[in-house]
Amino acid sequence: MRSVNRHTLLGHVGNVIPLKGVLKVNVASNREWQSDGERKSATDWVQITVLDKKQAEWIEENVGEGDLVYVESRVSNSSYDRAGEKVYATDVIAQLFNLVAKKTS
Repeated sequence: MRSVNRHTLLGHVGNVIPLKGVLKVNVASNREWQSDGERKSATDWVQITVLDKKQAEWIEENVGEGDLVYVESRVSNSSYDRAGEKVYATDVIAQLFNLVAKKTS
């Protein structure tokens, strides 16, 4: 049986961070639930890594803080050595990045 590594996110852009060779986009997604009859909410932040150069350029030119975006991604795990210690990292890699709506003033 095949396995699937696909994650879907619909949320608002916090910021866009261009780095050497990649673009990082922080996206906020709100969730709500009820506990003991009280309505609660929280915001989860996910940092999306954009590796595709054309996609990154398009995002930098067209997407800004507060815009609503739809992202399909995969999770990638890696490790590296820092000062003699093994460090583990989990990245959310964008595969599809769509602008749903621009922030309204």
